[in-house]
Amino acid sequence: MEILEQRLRGRGTDKEEAIVQRLAQAKNELDFAKTPGAHDKIIVNDDLEKAWKEFEEFCVPESA
Repeated sequence: MEILEQRLRGRGTDKEEAIVQRLAQAKNELDFAKTPGAHDKIIVNDDLEKAWKEFEEFCVPESA
C-alpha cells in the first residue's frame, strides 16, 4: 500500500480525493483477494516470463 501511495502521489496528476478513493479501493481488493476460493489462480507478476508461462499454462492447457 505504501508503494502504491508513493506512485500515485509521485505522478502529481490526481487530486487528494481521488488518491484517497483509489487507496481505499485497493485495500478492499487486497482484502477480497485473501478470501479462500475467491480466485482460481493467483499469478504474481514479479518475473514477466515466469508469470506469462503460468498464465498461458492455466488459460491454454496442453491437450492430453
